[in-house]
Amino acid sequence: MSEALFKAELALGEGLVFSGELDPCEQEILSFRKSQLNNDAEGVQNHLTRALEISRSSEQRNHLLEARIRMEWGLVRASLGEMEQAGTDLKWAMERLGALEDGHHWHGLSILNMGAWHVERGEWAMALAILSSISRHGPHAVEIIALSRRQAAEVLIGIEDHANALRHLWVAHHGFLQTELFEMAIDSGLHWLDIALSEVNTEAPRMEAVIETASPRSYGEAKPRYWVHPADVEYMSTWLESHVSDEHERLVLQDAAQALQS
Repeated sequence: MSEALFKAELALGEGLVFSGELDPCEQEILSFRKSQLNNDAEGVQNHLTRALEISRSSEQRNHLLEARIRMEWGLVRASLGEMEQAGTDLKWAMERLGALEDGHHWHGLSILNMGAWHVERGEWAMALAILSSISRHGPHAVEIIALSRRQAAEVLIGIEDHANALRHLWVAHHGFLQTELFEMAIDSGLHWLDIALSEVNTEAPRMEAVIETASPRSYGEAKPRYWVHPADVEYMSTWLESHVSDEHERLVLQDAAQALQS
């Protein structure tokens, strides 16, 4: 990733002005971002079109930027309801980014976007397969791993596979915590706790053991039991206690306290 473009987009998000040098393609990408922030649909498409043309030109050929732009086109087309073309762009970008630099930040984002595209179409198994390509052992960044696990957990909750949802939420919580994304750590933690309170049992395995011994479920195999050890409930409720102030969210902590006392 261009360091200059990364800094420029970061500055734009913070409402600051970037003073560094960008090449013509990067300038168009930054203008595309500005158009997005201003809800300028025409500007979004015009700047992406010009950026793609530049990235493919003989003078400014840049395969990495081209893949990034195709990913952005996929997201734009999805927002316009052009789902088939969106899927084509997102898949192309994901495969190209993976071939160019597996584990690149844009590659991770492209996988997340491809997973979301399958979810939008109700293709749960495909979404989980795509998201599982992001290993918790790397090479992707910790926040990308955490986002993939949070997204996978939503899919698993939707198909009522709560045991595996608990596992993914636990990983997501700790990943967000490690990268100081505290709001997302709270979100994952509260969802984990809400599901976990269905059965708290001292005979349940600890979450770390569940994560380390996890393996894909065979076709037709029964969903694993979702029960949790009280020590894990205590950890999560204690951490949330010092980070949650919303009255509704604190009701979950009260339920956790009651479960630990029973």
